[in-house]
Formats: sequence, structure tokens, C-alpha cells
Amino acid sequence: MSNTPTLQTSRLILRRFTEADLEPFFRIYRDEQANIFLPWFPVRDIVEAKALLHKQYL
Repeated sequence: MSNTPTLQTSRLILRRFTEADLEPFFRIYRDEQANIFLPWFPVRDIVEAKALLHKQYL
């Protein structure tokens, strides 16, 4: 993962998640509509979101 590049355009920045992304990560992953076709269930609380962030992305 250390070689994951950052991709940037005039309207978008794609980069690796950081610990600072926990709150927006939680807001996205708790939204049932945003996750309707994803293979996991929405997270229920910030603790669950933090565990998922660390397990999958950090």
C-alpha cells in the first residue's frame, strides 16, 4: 500500500485513506442508500467504522 499513488485533477483528488478521514468515512459507510449494492452492511457506529477503516484501508 505504500506505493499507492495520489491522482489529482482539477475537480478530484484520489488518495489513500488516513485516520483523519474517519468522520466522513463513517458518514458514507453508515448510509444505507450509498451502500445498497456493496457486499457489506452499513456500519452502525463510529467504533465499527474505525475498525473497518483500519482493517480494510489502513
